Amino acid sequence: MGSSFQRIGFVGTGRIATALSLAMRDSGCSVAAVVSRSPESARRLADRLPGCETLPNPEDITDKCDIVFLTVPDDAVASVAGALTWQAGQAAVHCSGALTLGVLDAASDSGASVGGLHPLQTFVGNDMDAGSLAGTTFAVQGDGTVRDWLEGVVESLGGNSVDIGDHDRPLYHAAAVMSCGYLATMLDAACDLWGNMGFSREEALRALLPLARGTLSNVESQSTRGGATGPIIRGDVETVRLHLETLAEQAPHVLPLYCQAGLAMVSLTSLPADRAGELKELLIAHMEPLGESVGRLDLS
Repeated sequence: MGSSFQRIGFVGTGRIATALSLAMRDSGCSVAAVVSRSPESARRLADRLPGCETLPNPEDITDKCDIVFLTVPDDAVASVAGALTWQAGQAAVHCSGALTLGVLDAASDSGASVGGLHPLQTFVGNDMDAGSLAGTTFAVQGDGTVRDWLEGVVESLGGNSVDIGDHDRPLYHAAAVMSCGYLATMLDAACDLWGNMGFSREEALRALLPLARGTLSNVESQSTRGGATGPIIRGDVETVRLHLETLAEQAPHVLPLYCQAGLAMVSLTSLPADRAGELKELLIAHMEPLGESVGRLDLS
């Protein structure tokens, strides 16, 4: 990894800042300073980073650091960047999956380099997060020195760098949401169904998580199509009909989610056209009104 930026700083000490800073520590980087709206959060993180100090004000961090990671909510990145005093030789880096480098114009207008580093990973806020970065894909933005430095960091963390263009950032981030938050949403809905059967959420997750893990393992080895199983894949129309009728009666709030996912799943099958069409018609017929978007679905 290049040595252009020796003193690393973080504005914001939430989950992504904690995971990145601890992983950097383990790879030999030096985090010089952190600052947060919560002094207690900043202190807890600094105590785990040798030689790291907490700062009373965000404005102080550019006096202490060569490269500053703005690990704050997306809506705050531009305003935080604009509140700091930058100069040539420094770098400002955001860690958003959706934003472009334009949110750092205040830094670049002052002569600083700008970049983006987004780990395509989920963090829960414990000590395991830093270790989870090995094998993670990072979307890296920036030109010249800062990009080279960020790619060096990714390499030192055991990750993989990809280049996502500005136009594709929303697609990239939407894919991340679907692969993470939407998986949790589907499991939450499945837990609701177990609740209807009289089980607690803990009991439901204990039963469902091995199934989910097995599915992800199958997807890893056989792709999404090979890893998909169930009555839609088999073309079991009557089983799907039974699901839909029961959901309509006992869990109507889950029915639209089941139907939308089912319609998408039909495209993963190799069913004869008539059987696939029968499944589509059945699923559409049981959907609650969802506005004009349902009529615009591509069901070919």
